[in-house]
Amino acid sequence: MSADLHTAQDALDTATHLQARLAARAAHHDRTGIFAQENIDDLRRAGLLSLRISTPGRPTPFTLGVVQDIVGRIAQGDASTALAMVNHYMVRAAIAHHEFGSGDVARWMEGEQHDQLVNILLAEPDLGSASRGGLPGTVASRTAGGWVLDGRKAYVTGIPGLSWLLVRARTDEDPARVGTFMVPAMADGIHVIENWDHIGMRASNSHEVTFTQVALAPDAALGLHAPDAPPAGGNILMLWNTGLLGSLYNGIATSALAWFGEFLKNRVPSNLGAPLSTLPAMRDAVGGFAITLHMNAMLLRLYATDVTAARPLPELNAHAAVIKSRVVDAAADFTAALLGLAGNAGLSAHNPLERAHRDALCGRIHAPHGELLRRVAGQQALS
Repeated sequence: MSADLHTAQDALDTATHLQARLAARAAHHDRTGIFAQENIDDLRRAGLLSLRISTPGRPTPFTLGVVQDIVGRIAQGDASTALAMVNHYMVRAAIAHHEFGSGDVARWMEGEQHDQLVNILLAEPDLGSASRGGLPGTVASRTAGGWVLDGRKAYVTGIPGLSWLLVRARTDEDPARVGTFMVPAMADGIHVIENWDHIGMRASNSHEVTFTQVALAPDAALGLHAPDAPPAGGNILMLWNTGLLGSLYNGIATSALAWFGEFLKNRVPSNLGAPLSTLPAMRDAVGGFAITLHMNAMLLRLYATDVTAARPLPELNAHAAVIKSRVVDAAADFTAALLGLAGNAGLSAHNPLERAHRDALCGRIHAPHGELLRRVAGQQALS
């Protein structure tokens, strides 16, 4: 049974309470690559998977800004678990805003499925990231009883703990349509290829998944449309994705700096006779890191406020490019700089800094990639 969180402060306090518990498990799950199901169970019992996302028609305390803060706190405990939360809540937000169909889907998801973990499957081994366009290779074929799904998806984060998969596919019609199909994670014909073995986010279990003649009901298809004519207003998924990833990677950087600060206060070299934290050079360096984190927090708050206020999409996309390049992608440079100052202690697997750096490196692989963002910004600046 999950708790019922009514206020933003309740949710933030709950996330803070769970942070240390998740952190205590993080090294084990990183080393083994085992999915931290107990973390998901803790989040479910605490009510952190069931938040009712705020929409213009139904305001609640749980705006993008609040969910960003929750994800950031969980990320300071375990980044892989926080990544599963990012995917869960960007989907929940899109559903709440009717991005995948009618209000019936939103009511069903917030009703009997309120605490079930979900993710959307966009990338494919052959197609790559959906952000670069192209028709998906995964195909939904019409049958007398509904649909049959065949294909393969990559980077299915959290697959051991997922209850529902939203699968991007094209139909077998002529001309083909593209849309999202709601698929039970335990349906017959689904096979997990356990090939996630990356340098970071190791416990996210972002494996590949194949679909072979997976039978679906007629209403499993959500929002089918022509490939070159997506429905208007369908942007909440990616806007929330950017904001939540920003908080995730800023949370990683925050935890890295917290460890480094304690290291400086406790490390007393014999030739110095005082903690490293007394050195002006170290204080200057830590001050620079702290200012960066504060700047990131300011950017994330501004971004969340503008998304909630439904600012014009070109403006929001420009803001999203800043979050991706200056918060998400930059977390790897942030943790690398800390490693350079911490020396051997930072590289030791006994300490969390090296894991934070490996997890931060994964920020650069999230779509849209930095190269694509720069090219789009350049085209707009030169037009």
